[in-house]
Amino acid sequence: AYSTVGGCKNSNIYWGTGRLLDISPDGTELAYVSNINKQANIMVRKSGPQSAATQRTFRNVNDFSWGKDGNLYFSDNSDVQKVQIGVTNAHSGSLMRQLTNNNLDSNPVVTKDGKILFFTRVDKSGPSIWSLNLEDGALTSCARGYNPSLIGDKNDSFICVRNSTAGVSEIWMVNYVEGKETLILSDKDRGFSNPTVSPDGEWILCQGNSKSSITKKNNLDLFAVKLDGTNFLQLTYHPADDCCPEWSADGEYIYFISSRANKNDYFNVWRMKFNL
Repeated sequence: AYSTVGGCKNSNIYWGTGRLLDISPDGTELAYVSNINKQANIMVRKSGPQSAATQRTFRNVNDFSWGKDGNLYFSDNSDVQKVQIGVTNAHSGSLMRQLTNNNLDSNPVVTKDGKILFFTRVDKSGPSIWSLNLEDGALTSCARGYNPSLIGDKNDSFICVRNSTAGVSEIWMVNYVEGKETLILSDKDRGFSNPTVSPDGEWILCQGNSKSSITKKNNLDLFAVKLDGTNFLQLTYHPADDCCPEWSADGEYIYFISSRANKNDYFNVWRMKFNL
């Protein structure tokens, strides 16, 4: 309950929850975290096959998101004593601006209007979602949880993950202005994390554990559920790990990272049609 590690105690499986993949606002490019020279950094490339990638950070990135303003917002783990939120342009220059300091901050996401940054901050009481007003610098503690994901144009609500005392990662919806909190997805034998809301605001994608019918072992697969908690569906069944789902700009496709189809369990970027 006091960590940002996703998992399910009953199934004895746990995983990291950093956002390692995102799509440009216009849908023509994708960005992902890759290990280069013993550092994890953000690479940007066209979303089509066989295009060259450009390195856009030169730090040690935990996770990131691509803002509607064309900037990459990332958590910087270059200092082992703290994790800070930084920002850089997705296409030009090497200027990196630090937005938070002297804390353990991660999972940055920015509202469509570019005014508010939501992120996870971990302290002795566990993980919680904070907001940073990018215009006046005001910091606000919003709610318990981690992995914030925005819901359309709303600046007062978000989807997030909470680890229950029973050892299960759950998906919640929080309106922190009204103080309204709603449990969307929970299963005693499955944990869920890395939620992301579809462009039309109807669906949530997430990753969670599932026992493979081939290996009989738990691995990570992709799931979808309506914003009201109905129509829960498992989307992938591969015995390899599928994680970090992201919507295409038009909501027709799902991009994700998977260790399938190679002998060394390397993770690559995949795409699938969302037919629902």
